[in-house]
Amino acid sequence: MVADEPRAAVAGLLLAATSGAADLVCLLTLGGAFAGVITGNMVVIGAGLATGDVARLLAVGVAVAGFALGAAAWSALWRRAPDALVGPLLAELAVLVAAVVTLALTGGRPPEVVLGLAAVALGGQSVVGLRLGKSTTYLTGALTTALHALTTRPIAEARGPALHAAGQLTALVAGAVGAALLTGVGTWAALLLAPVLVGVAAVVVAAARRR
Repeated sequence: MVADEPRAAVAGLLLAATSGAADLVCLLTLGGAFAGVITGNMVVIGAGLATGDVARLLAVGVAVAGFALGAAAWSALWRRAPDALVGPLLAELAVLVAAVVTLALTGGRPPEVVLGLAAVALGGQSVVGLRLGKSTTYLTGALTTALHALTTRPIAEARGPALHAAGQLTALVAGAVGAALLTGVGTWAALLLAPVLVGVAAVVVAAARRR
């Protein structure tokens, strides 16, 4: 974990916003699947199986597989370099840049290529989030933890989880809003917000580790 907790918190907020931006673009323009919300994708798989919607099944299948690949790859990197944080963030940045370039050059056709890259990146980001001690893609758990703390602990003890969940959820929505506004420029511009945010997070983490 980053020794400087305030900087770790800032990095966590930036990565949650990354998830919001990437998921909005993927959901609205790349086949109707989330890049980083596996629970939602599994529900869509169920709907696709029931209705025979092969196109939707392909999209969510790519998203789930990409996320799993990213989580596994970044976990393997973690095992080899237990103290690495900046490197995994830069790797995520590279994959997201590849997704943006591919989207700009192809117009997102076929959408599964860009969706798969985005899912790989967010799978890797989830592992980075574990190392930061911050929820950046799985925010249902953060909300549940906060509400559990608020109802079972004294306010002084529950304040930390509650503020963490509120901050991460707000950042997620802010990232989605930012990406939605940028779609007026182009879908590629909306997705570009994601690697920009990851790049800033990498700078924040690097600065904290030099202290």
